[in-house]
Amino acid sequence: MDYYDLHVRSVATTGENTSEEMAAMAACLGLSAIAVPDATEKTDGVEIVSCHVIEAKNVQEMAEEAQKYRNKCEILMVSGGTYDVNRAACENSLIDVLCHPGRGRHDSGLDHVAIKAAADNNVAIEINFREILESYRKNRVRVLEGMKRNVFLCRKFNTPIVITSGAHTKWGMRAGRELAAVGVMAGMELANAIDSVSTVPQKILETNRAKLSGKKWEGMELE
Repeated sequence: MDYYDLHVRSVATTGENTSEEMAAMAACLGLSAIAVPDATEKTDGVEIVSCHVIEAKNVQEMAEEAQKYRNKCEILMVSGGTYDVNRAACENSLIDVLCHPGRGRHDSGLDHVAIKAAADNNVAIEINFREILESYRKNRVRVLEGMKRNVFLCRKFNTPIVITSGAHTKWGMRAGRELAAVGVMAGMELANAIDSVSTVPQKILETNRAKLSGKKWEGMELE
């Protein structure tokens, strides 16, 4: 089984580890691919997937960034937090993953309206291990409760979930089954948690690559 981590940061954003070092660690952990902002290469048998994380202050900025970067990367994410941006990301079929929707909030950042929209537009909701790992002890319960709330709603509306390390250094990375265990901790069934680090990210990547290569257009496959 192939395991994917769609949210890893390298030297380009943190100044601590190069993408090659992250890929080498990924190989040690048995990962098949990692997504690193604005990079695409293959090192030590681990594929580095190009991605872009939209850091938007408002809905209009998010929409403009989505249009700008959709055809320039294989994975397009939105860094969430405010409800308006969270919901707009869920309603935008150009977006692949909504990251940390509960960041800086006292709730999960999402409700049934947003989660249903994410299902309709095939936008995955992220469970980010780094959020749990680096939260203060008094906030950890709140972070986990928010994730559990989102998992419950995703299960209700059949909304895809991806589990990521959110690693900023190679030491923050985790193996596929360790990431799946984070999903279980957040209320997922084990089989679904494994899917969220394997088949779900794989399907997102394959679908986008087909679109980018011109083999797929508005639901039609070209032989």
